[in-house]
Amino acid sequence: MGTLDYLENTIKTMKDIANKANKNPNNFKVILLTYPNIVDSKSQLTNEGQRFPLTGTIDQAGNDIQRRKQMGIDHIIFGSIGKDLDKVMDITKELSRFAR
Repeated sequence: MGTLDYLENTIKTMKDIANKANKNPNNFKVILLTYPNIVDSKSQLTNEGQRFPLTGTIDQAGNDIQRRKQMGIDHIIFGSIGKDLDKVMDITKELSRFAR
């Protein structure tokens, strides 16, 4: 996916293309599939400026979700590469409070 700035520019470009095609960009839903990587504490992370989006603590990932909402993303789907489904569900529940 890349940085949040890259994602924001991609969404803007999609809306510009819709406008140029005489389509209402608000009729298109932006859906993001992402694989969050949540850790228990900031001490497990690298420098904040180098943190990949939706990685880090629940609060850091939650702040990323809030920024995505401001960009106009309609839905975020959390994929999982882990095998512990209970843990994935717990993380998803914790992150959902930032999406409301």
